[in-house]
Amino acid sequence: MDANSIKPENYIIQDEPYYHPVSDEIEVFESAYKNQLPVLLKGPTGCGKTRFMEYMSWRLKRPLITVSCHDDLTASDLVGRYLIAGSDTVWIDGPLAKAVRSGAICYLDEIVEARKDTTVVIHPLCDDRRVLPIEKIGEVLQATPEFCMAISYNPGYQSILKDLKQSTRQRFVALEFDYPESKIEQAIIESET
Repeated sequence: MDANSIKPENYIIQDEPYYHPVSDEIEVFESAYKNQLPVLLKGPTGCGKTRFMEYMSWRLKRPLITVSCHDDLTASDLVGRYLIAGSDTVWIDGPLAKAVRSGAICYLDEIVEARKDTTVVIHPLCDDRRVLPIEKIGEVLQATPEFCMAISYNPGYQSILKDLKQSTRQRFVALEFDYPESKIEQAIIESET
């Protein structure tokens, strides 16, 4: 299957994920989305950041393209690359370029796990330009109004050597997450069984 033939609608969450708000995070996210501002989710592993993104994707009726970041993630993994197809070379968009083109929500999970030279590719998407330069094909993608950039990380829970650069962090509307109270956690567990 051609990687470019993947349709954005394949990333739409059909059924409402259970999410129990603990503050005004839904309203803040919707305001950021409406104003085309990127969102940063901060909190420990397992506190509900990814579930929140699934819920917001469902609520906004936007595709959610999630990338789990890791040490070997390259800019090409995010943006795209040339691949050999028979005797031709074809450009294949990466998940970030697909999200920009289709107006999806691109969620980079655990962003600090990616190499610093990889994360800088999101900078022009996260300021007033909202563009993704693709140097390899000489194209600059303008994000659609529906596109949303969201990232997550665990400040204080990961090595001090792996923190989010200030130049990246300052571009985002930040939402703080923590483990839910026991009453809420019980409701979450009951909804999952």
